[in-house]
Amino acid sequence: MNPILNPFIALDRFVRISAAVSALFYLSSCSLFQGVTRYDPVTYKNFTDLKPELGLLYDSFAVEGAPDQEKIAAFRLKLDQMVEYEKGKGEKNVRTARQVENIQKLFERHVEDRTRGTWNPTHLGNQKQTILEALDLAIETEQTKNK
Repeated sequence: MNPILNPFIALDRFVRISAAVSALFYLSSCSLFQGVTRYDPVTYKNFTDLKPELGLLYDSFAVEGAPDQEKIAAFRLKLDQMVEYEKGKGEKNVRTARQVENIQKLFERHVEDRTRGTWNPTHLGNQKQTILEALDLAIETEQTKNK
């Protein structure tokens, strides 16, 4: 049948071709974003909850006497849980998992440093700034992910 004589045939053909092209664009665009993980509100909350708590713990490192081992153990557990949670999200989340591992290593170095003596105000400020900046970077990384 001649499409010029029957405009509905031409329209039907146009709709089918448009649908096929649209589907191809959609599928190809999905594959472009497979390497980017999605924003995770749990990860964001973990980081933002940890930051002020860790700041308070670090303030206690400038007080004479042994650091509170229960609080240190609680932070170790929390960081271990965060590492496992991030690793559980798979290969696409390796950057965030590495950030948590780096924060964990930094925390352990600081705890080890604190066992050698009470921190003076300058040392406290430097160590606290370092770990809080690491947390800020992790928070910023999570905020930039696709929501």
